[in-house]
Amino acid sequence: MTKLSVIARAIKILAPLDPAAVGMLPLPNGERVELTVGCEGQRYATSISAKSLRKAKSTIAANGVDTVFVVLQGRLKGHEIIECGLVAQVKTAKATQGAEK
Repeated sequence: MTKLSVIARAIKILAPLDPAAVGMLPLPNGERVELTVGCEGQRYATSISAKSLRKAKSTIAANGVDTVFVVLQGRLKGHEIIECGLVAQVKTAKATQGAEK
């Protein structure tokens, strides 16, 4: 097998989070929140805006955990996620194929 190698400028990360776990997080004071994300035995530290956490919790509370998708986006740097944002969106229903007009 041939092995090839390239250098990446950055590794971008898109981490889906459990809406129920995000909904249970406390609302801290201040503008930024330090958040630790665990996955497969590894822990990653990040900082998100308190405003994005409030918006995510509000979206979850208004729509329910089963209808909301929560994702953390940023760049991976060692065990830290930098330039990170938290987004919660309501899932849209999939269109039925062959639906009549």
